[in-house]
Amino acid sequence: MEAEPAVLPRRMDDAARARLAERADTPPEMLFFLANDPTIAVRAAIAANAATPPLADHVLARDSEPGVRRVLARKLATQAAMLDPETTDRHRRATWEALLLLSEDDAVAVRAAVTELVAELAHIPRPLILRLARDAAMAVAEPVLRGSPVLEEEDLLRLIADPPVPETLGAIARRPHLPEAPSAAIAAREEEVPVAALLANATARIREATLLALTARCGAHPSWQSALVRRPGLSAAVARGLQEVVAGEALRILLSRPDLPAAGAAGPPAGAGAEVSARPLPGPVNEDGFITAARQSRLPECARILAALSGLPGGVVTRALEGRDARLLVALCWKAGLSGRAATFAQMRLAGSPPEELLVLPGGDWSMGPEAMQDLVSGLLRPA
Repeated sequence: MEAEPAVLPRRMDDAARARLAERADTPPEMLFFLANDPTIAVRAAIAANAATPPLADHVLARDSEPGVRRVLARKLATQAAMLDPETTDRHRRATWEALLLLSEDDAVAVRAAVTELVAELAHIPRPLILRLARDAAMAVAEPVLRGSPVLEEEDLLRLIADPPVPETLGAIARRPHLPEAPSAAIAAREEEVPVAALLANATARIREATLLALTARCGAHPSWQSALVRRPGLSAAVARGLQEVVAGEALRILLSRPDLPAAGAAGPPAGAGAEVSARPLPGPVNEDGFITAARQSRLPECARILAALSGLPGGVVTRALEGRDARLLVALCWKAGLSGRAATFAQMRLAGSPPEELLVLPGGDWSMGPEAMQDLVSGLLRPA
């Protein structure tokens, strides 16, 4: 095709100028001229054309129409791996600066178009990735925070220490194979949503000390409990800690996991050795003392606490516990003023009930009504 004079576009209709803007063999001067065309479709065609000179791309990076800038963003993002921020070449420098302009564009859709094509690629210039990672819009930042191989551990730690927006932490927490140091930094902030996301990330590497610290603090955080009891590879120490804190549905899930020790089998903490006698000293007469005794299947101690709290004769309570009747055990816990969590421990540890047969509903509500439970307790006092 022979080069067409610059005056010709003025005599063409919109469709003809758009076709000219799409052609790879259109002279660079003509493409530059069409970058200022009044018709959006023509400028969009110039933005998409790989033959468009970099200086024209630089002009289009400031185009008034977001759709044109988005088309340009997609084109330049495909070239990002070949760009050098330190280049002295005039044309390459223009391309790099145009891409940076688009990564800071007012329109989220334009910035997201850049992210979409560079988020998971290696060899993308670090300044571009770091700029996108600090974006306030998660449509832009999250794909980079979760998937960019360019981000290093130190980058993640700086973002955690000074997150642009709260959602930044959650996006990092969901990053596959998150290293231990960033995991610990997120956990140390103790923020509800990011920590829950971290614990739910099965591939995140989390130190046992970090898990134990979160376990000790998860009592007021149901979302942490839900993620912790489902987390694979829990150590015996973490599992023991959770059994002392969680209740209801979380406890059901924990105690029914086949990869953890069977209920009541966890035993005393490692290292207790000689300090643990064959006959443990009596514990406090309260719910915590009862749960501790139930976890160790110590029937006499459980009977002592239930009798003291319920006002029933010790011998009557002892015989009731020895019968291992789940309904009666739950009724005695209710009579003693204990919670559904304590009743769950009693049923699973003392009566050996499987999780699907528990008489305490999710949330700690009793499945039996007060009258039914009082009838069971009263039956213990009736003459045989």
